[in-house]
Amino acid sequence: WKGQDVTAQGDLTPFADAAKISTYAQVPMAWAVAEGFLEGYGDGTVGPQNTLTRAQMAKLLTILDQNF
Repeated sequence: WKGQDVTAQGDLTPFADAAKISTYAQVPMAWAVAEGFLEGYGDGTVGPQNTLTRAQMAKLLTILDQNF
């Protein structure tokens, strides 16, 4: 990301379904957790195989717009 530090890594282990995160997505998802873009669901999962809802995508885009 142009001039952005993307080295921060959050901890994915608290998510009950962290083992289901594809290898290629682990580093980007850890970064998203560290930056507060990804919080997971109230049941302690992150839903790595779930499809985003329109509301979830809108929240993500809003966060990105406000922070970048």
